[in-house]
Amino acid sequence: MHLTVTLTVAIGVFLVAAVVVIIAAIALEKSGDVIASRTGWGRLWVGSLLLAGATSLPELVTSVAAVRLGAPALAVGTVFGANLFNMSKLVVLAALLGKRDVYQRVVRGQALLAALALGLTVLATLFVAIQLDVKWLILDAASLMLLAGYVAGNRVLYRFGTGLSGETEEEEEATHSSVWGWPVFALCAVAIFVAAPLLASSAERTADLTGISQSFIGVLSLAIVSSLPELIVVAAALRAVRYDLAISVIYGSNAFNIAALAVAAFFHSPGSIFGNLDTGAVVAGLFASLLMLLGTVQLLLRRPLKHISLTEPSTTLMFGLYLLGTFLVFTLS
Repeated sequence: MHLTVTLTVAIGVFLVAAVVVIIAAIALEKSGDVIASRTGWGRLWVGSLLLAGATSLPELVTSVAAVRLGAPALAVGTVFGANLFNMSKLVVLAALLGKRDVYQRVVRGQALLAALALGLTVLATLFVAIQLDVKWLILDAASLMLLAGYVAGNRVLYRFGTGLSGETEEEEEATHSSVWGWPVFALCAVAIFVAAPLLASSAERTADLTGISQSFIGVLSLAIVSSLPELIVVAAALRAVRYDLAISVIYGSNAFNIAALAVAAFFHSPGSIFGNLDTGAVVAGLFASLLMLLGTVQLLLRRPLKHISLTEPSTTLMFGLYLLGTFLVFTLS
């Protein structure tokens, strides 16, 4: 009887949190578009910084908590895994909800954002691979370099992206004012920040009570629900033909995740969080980097979206690499 009540509570919390996240994420996407239009900042910068940051805040909290609990491998694995999963989300959602010219209807600055996310992920993967363990008190050398790269990259994106508003044909005037946009954005960000951790923890609790957590399916389902905010925001943006917003959220989230890992590293003691990790973390970082590289090539080539191809970026190639990378991570971890 106690197990039934506990399971019912866990499922109830999950459903309520899921509804809150879905509603908040949809409103977040709309308010973000209003802010991009009314301020003139453009969808590239707003999507990559504001929307990506708002939807990725739960990952920041999770990474810091994992490090403080003495589980650095969990923090690093979560970030690299999130970046890997984000790319698979973009590929699948673009195929289902976007048109074949999705990559031709975005501003050219998207390739710059993709390069930033790729560079930060490659650098973090390199630090893990060489086991860079340089730290003075709380100052972690690897973290300082990653944060410096993130800040510098966003400064360049801001200067480049704010002049691109209206460049693409799908850009249209927002229906609300910035007075509406900012409060709605802030409220939705807070709602996601509160509800997303409850979503993940209740899903994990449900899996533990039912025994699903012992299987690969349990781990995969938890990864999916924890990334629900980005999933909903990207899907809503694609359905509204706001392709710049959708793509910038994914690559912006990937860049933000690396910055979140750098912040979490300051809480690790003794030594650096990058100093002693297993092969699985390196493999996850490599496959996340590979998928981002293919995505960057797609943005540079600006060719129509292909669903089946093994010689250039396509839906099947990138999703297949995601499945292979996930399999290798679980095998080697």
